[in-house]
Amino acid sequence: MSKRVYPQNPSVPSHHDTSQQPYPPQQGYPPQQGFPPQQAYPPQQGFPPQQAYPPQQGFPPQQAYPPQQGFPPQQPMDGYGYQGPPGPQFATHDQSRQSYLQPSAGLNAEFQRMQLSSQSEGLLPPRTSEPIPSAGQLLPTPSTGQLLPPSTSRQTPPSFPPSSGGVQSLRSTSGPMGLPPPTSGQNLPPTMGQPLRSGSQQGLSGPPTTGQFLPTPSVSGQYLPPPPTSGQGMPPTSGQGMPPPQTSAKVLGPPSTAGRYISPPPMTGQVLPPPPMTGHVLPPPPMSGQVLPPPPMTGQVLPPRPMSGQVLPPPPMSGQVLPPRPMSGQVLPPPPMSGQVLPPPPTSGQVLPPPPMSGQVLPPPPMSGQVLPPPPMSGQVLPPPPMSGQVLPPPPMSGQVLPPPPMGGQSKPVSGQVGPSMLSAAPTGMQLAQGSGAASSQGPTAVIQAPELHPVNIMETRSIMPSEPIKQPRITLPGGLQLYGAHPSVFCSTMNTVPATGSLLNKIKLPFAIHIHPYKDMNKQMCPVIHPTAIARCRVCRAYINPFVHFVDSRHWKCNLCFRPNALPEDFDYNPNTGKTGDRSHRTEIKRSCVEYIAPSDYMIRPPQPSVFYFLIDVSYPAIESGVLGVFCRTLLDLLNNLPGDARTLVGFLTYDSSLHFYNLKSSLTQPQMLVVSDLEEIFLPSPNSLLVNLKESKELVRTLLEDLPGMFAQNTSVQSALGAALQAAEKLLHTIGGRVTVLQSSLPNAGPGALKFREPVGATSVDAMNLSPSSDFYKTLALECSTQQIGVDLFVLTGQYVDLATISCIAKFSSGQILHHPDFHSKNKASTERFEENLKRYLTRNIGFEAVMRIRCTEGLSLHTFHGNFFVRSTDLLSLPLVNPDHAYTINIAIDESLKDLDVVCFQAALLYTSSRGERRIRVHTLALPVGVQPAHIYAGLNIQVMALVLANMSVDRCISGSLADARQALMAAVTDATSMYRSNISSQQGTFVLPESLRLLPVFVLSLLKHPAFALHSATPYDSRVQALNDFKSLPLDYLMAYIYPRLYGLHTLTEQNIKEDEEGNETMSVPRLSLSAEKLTRYGMYLLEYGLGMFIWVSKDSPQELIQNILGVPHFGAIAEDMTTLPSLDNGMSNVVNMLISQIRKSRQHFMPLLVIREDGPNRLQFINKLVEDRTDYGTTYFEYISHLQRQLSK
Repeated sequence: MSKRVYPQNPSVPSHHDTSQQPYPPQQGYPPQQGFPPQQAYPPQQGFPPQQAYPPQQGFPPQQAYPPQQGFPPQQPMDGYGYQGPPGPQFATHDQSRQSYLQPSAGLNAEFQRMQLSSQSEGLLPPRTSEPIPSAGQLLPTPSTGQLLPPSTSRQTPPSFPPSSGGVQSLRSTSGPMGLPPPTSGQNLPPTMGQPLRSGSQQGLSGPPTTGQFLPTPSVSGQYLPPPPTSGQGMPPTSGQGMPPPQTSAKVLGPPSTAGRYISPPPMTGQVLPPPPMTGHVLPPPPMSGQVLPPPPMTGQVLPPRPMSGQVLPPPPMSGQVLPPRPMSGQVLPPPPMSGQVLPPPPTSGQVLPPPPMSGQVLPPPPMSGQVLPPPPMSGQVLPPPPMSGQVLPPPPMSGQVLPPPPMGGQSKPVSGQVGPSMLSAAPTGMQLAQGSGAASSQGPTAVIQAPELHPVNIMETRSIMPSEPIKQPRITLPGGLQLYGAHPSVFCSTMNTVPATGSLLNKIKLPFAIHIHPYKDMNKQMCPVIHPTAIARCRVCRAYINPFVHFVDSRHWKCNLCFRPNALPEDFDYNPNTGKTGDRSHRTEIKRSCVEYIAPSDYMIRPPQPSVFYFLIDVSYPAIESGVLGVFCRTLLDLLNNLPGDARTLVGFLTYDSSLHFYNLKSSLTQPQMLVVSDLEEIFLPSPNSLLVNLKESKELVRTLLEDLPGMFAQNTSVQSALGAALQAAEKLLHTIGGRVTVLQSSLPNAGPGALKFREPVGATSVDAMNLSPSSDFYKTLALECSTQQIGVDLFVLTGQYVDLATISCIAKFSSGQILHHPDFHSKNKASTERFEENLKRYLTRNIGFEAVMRIRCTEGLSLHTFHGNFFVRSTDLLSLPLVNPDHAYTINIAIDESLKDLDVVCFQAALLYTSSRGERRIRVHTLALPVGVQPAHIYAGLNIQVMALVLANMSVDRCISGSLADARQALMAAVTDATSMYRSNISSQQGTFVLPESLRLLPVFVLSLLKHPAFALHSATPYDSRVQALNDFKSLPLDYLMAYIYPRLYGLHTLTEQNIKEDEEGNETMSVPRLSLSAEKLTRYGMYLLEYGLGMFIWVSKDSPQELIQNILGVPHFGAIAEDMTTLPSLDNGMSNVVNMLISQIRKSRQHFMPLLVIREDGPNRLQFINKLVEDRTDYGTTYFEYISHLQRQLSK
């Protein structure tokens, strides 16, 4: 191989190549929990409204189940009826959240422009006045003695979004139900709120005589019906409290008879009810002495007459207390439908609530045939009436069975705990995919009772750790939606029930955070791949459609994060498998919380980059002496054909000591060419076009280089390492394309840019004040430049000597790279060499994503405020990830900025956009839904103690870097005392005792394990770089891997039998072994134990272990024959050997890194490595568990 040495400071040219309007919320439904206002006593039941029962005299809306009794007005749109007030107002936010969501001025302006644009394009109907009756419309004729009544009043009709024309808001139109005005000849009832004209306007020339038939038309071609027949009954007279006449029209009919009074003329402007229908039998006149209510107030709108054939209840009994008359302007409901079964009247002495507030819009009557529940019992306390202007939801669907009303004394449900859920009130993506027709088919959810917390007295519980694996608590979502929630190993939270307010979260004194493992290795069942023509996303927050959205109708859906309506893609309802339209059962994105899209071309700024692998290898004397170069070259040679990528894959190599050694691997050469640059201050590329080559074209040259490299530097004696200069050269080479840089570092960088000095503290007294922050910003600044150019750096540290890992690790942390530390590596050490080889094999062949970004979205009212992991935060919710690998996870602390009391569920969504190793642009979307709780008991019951321990560890790592080790330890101790004291004040009444709920019972022992962990222990024997690596692991490793790292797992091997082999859910054989507490009292004199501690495994062999047991597992004749460096177990032909090897193999497969094994004899030199892992006993790293909780008890008693 030729070697060319370049002069210093040559002049080389630089090579820089240079993402309508929303619908008003239809309010869920559900006053159907009790019975709607008309279910009890409508005004027409037994006598006209003026006789004894004014319109509100039965069961007004507030008697049964008002909207706030389980269905607060914040219910989401369900698309099946909207009872909101009409009008052209333009809702910029979901009115169910208007208590705290206020649109900005800019957003209002934008929506107004959209509104005008939609009208101009014909998408929205223009605002017009109400229609007048058309020609041919039939109007009622006043009979003898009857006043000319106004037309019937109507309620606000339900509005539906248009079927075409894009997304429109629901606004008032010029006709009923949002339809256009009636055309000529169309027979329609009188319009709501349009009183009939005066007598002169109607064509009445004078007062008619008794029995006179008045066919005078009001409009051309429009006629009035004939008068009532004999026996129909006349309307009430003045003795029944009729008001004075409205206009100059005179009272029609003969004088009053005995016991009957002539009503005074209606007051000016009073709107009177319509006449009874033909054949309608009116009740007898009031009895003598009966007290009648006062006449209606001016402007009061009275309800229409009862339907023909309607069976009315008897009049009220004597002495019955009737509610007060309705307020001025109150809109009363129409009568019940024909054939509707009404409940009995209220019993004597029953206290009825006051009437609805002025201006309150009441819902329409229930559907025909609806089964109504019985009325409330005597003495039942009913909730207050709805507030003025409150919009009530529509009635239940026909045939729907409603639940009984609350029992007497039953308290009003609390939002988020009782009553139907926001998600069950409207069909969700999953429900519609399964064929759910409407929200009403689901029915109300069961009442959520306060959970049983099962308090545990920590001082009296000796074995706190369960023998079974710790499972994450189940997320309880309404409507069975937890079946479609995120897998806890992928997306989880510290609290499975979210506090409704920030003050409630402060009362718990525990962090609220989420943990996401976005690029975990998953099969297609866990994460199906979708090839869409168009991806359904929210037009406002850009969230992706998921199982927790609400479908407003067949063409629109409502975002579950920002609550805005959106249009579905044109072909969303088309099923290519069946060729039918309207079938969403094939839509995986609304059935799975984790999906992966093959992104279309509009998600690409540039063509997807190829897989790029550039290797930087330290060839200084420490690296050559340890043999790392030979092991690396040998392993890469074996896996050269297995590197992820396609035909475009590029590779390159650079070695460095006091100089930089580039390698020209151009395919036209016969052998690799070394190009040496000795100037470390002005880095340049000697041959930019041939330093990064196509692997397929230059594979033979690459093989030759890997075979020759160990021998080329075998005699190198340079102790200098120019890591900073090598990284600068790699950034110059890859800045136009991006890629992965792999660094193998074996010594302290001490030459060129980024040179460091020794600063490891010496002595136990300085451990608590140890400086764990970087000593230089050089590597962090360079990492940010790499991140901008989509370059990620992975760092292998292969030495036990000090390399200032706290500083050089910044190059990997801020470029989304990985840090792997092998402090005991040496090619002569078989165990360490095996560990490095296995980790390198996985590293080179695992799945990898390039030029990735991840955005985390959450429900309005929540915010992200602290991130943990290896990345660069590009904006408040966007993480820059030049590299993404399946061994990294991310943790985010959540803040509650606004009240969530009007929500039942909040959601989080993480969307990872990346380029696969095969050049495909993909989007992996994870969605997590969590219920909202308003009581501390629900929050405590849903605490996830494993995620809580991980988040506390992450927060302590930040405290170590920004403060000191002593500050971090103090914060961990305070977390336990604060959580316990707040639980005592919020829930527990056992003062003076150390009591925690069952969900938090493991918090003290987990915190004790953290205090004894090498990352936080006050022990001078822990090397500086090993402590820093432990801190880095807490920030980046997934939850499944970290739990054994925090609290090791101890198993008894001498108790294993073939009965411990079970089958998992997929039918595969797996070992189910009970776990033991980490205390010597669990060890027997004759036992053999396996300890898994996250980074490896120990097998502890007791001195008195049976000889047969030693022979069957270890394959040696007796205890004394066990080698001190035994790292493998033989595979013997017996049942005990099979189950032990099966357990070890199962543990190794479940970890992302290789788990080395070491057999430790009870009297061997490595015994302290095992004993120090028994965290519940006194060790070199701290006190016993009992002493620790006794100290906490004293702190709580102060």
